[in-house]
Amino acid sequence: MPARVNMTARGKSRVLRCGITLFRDRLRPNSRTPNRWRPKLGNRLLRQDIAIYDLDGTLLRRATFTPFLLFAARRIAPWRLVLAPVWIVAMAIYKLGAFSRQALKQFGLRLFLANIDDRRLAEVSSEFAATAVPGWIATGAARAMERDRAEGRLIIIATAAMAFYAERIGQLAGIDHVIATRWADFSGVRIDGRNCYGEEKLRRISAYLSEMGIDAENGHVRSYSDSFADAPMLEWSDEAVFVTASARATRRAQGRGWSVADFGKA
Repeated sequence: MPARVNMTARGKSRVLRCGITLFRDRLRPNSRTPNRWRPKLGNRLLRQDIAIYDLDGTLLRRATFTPFLLFAARRIAPWRLVLAPVWIVAMAIYKLGAFSRQALKQFGLRLFLANIDDRRLAEVSSEFAATAVPGWIATGAARAMERDRAEGRLIIIATAAMAFYAERIGQLAGIDHVIATRWADFSGVRIDGRNCYGEEKLRRISAYLSEMGIDAENGHVRSYSDSFADAPMLEWSDEAVFVTASARATRRAQGRGWSVADFGKA
């Protein structure tokens, strides 16, 4: 992590604040409750410093959606693996702009997981999470989380990944709360609402903090992501950390006033 931190516009507009973190309720990482932050007390807002991590390519060294689809198919309906070439073609067509990211996800879920029941989905999601944690956690991300915990921050994953496995990854990694793309219909394989991506991710973060009575305006928010699609979240934060090993992406991120970290080398 660089020694000098470039603050975002939101951070520059604030004065230095003093205070202590209140009402922390940390449970052990093997808790059965994926999202563990307790609700607000009455109407009182809690001053709380926060660290927000993207999942794929940030907290974890790799993407999760396609690996999960293939992992689940092998355990639930191995015959569906013959459809993998169809999925590869669909991803190529998506890159050409033929349909949205959300439509691509729903197609993949329908292709590999149609008609799965919620009990079996939960079992497979837990099995998948156990393969990802701790092995896929980036070295730099692990060190960043150690620092954030030492500073008393509420640690949140905010990701476009599906909630059914992202929450279990968060649980095993000792994350306080996971905000992810929600699953609405097991038989029809339908996403609930919108893909948790870009502006929608920031909207979901803000909604969660408001629901929990957490006063982000008077706390310090540090966000990490490897994607420029997360610019809304990064710009909203007091401290934006862009995760990349690319010289070109580094220049682009620094041009926006963001700090840069290579979690593979940290």
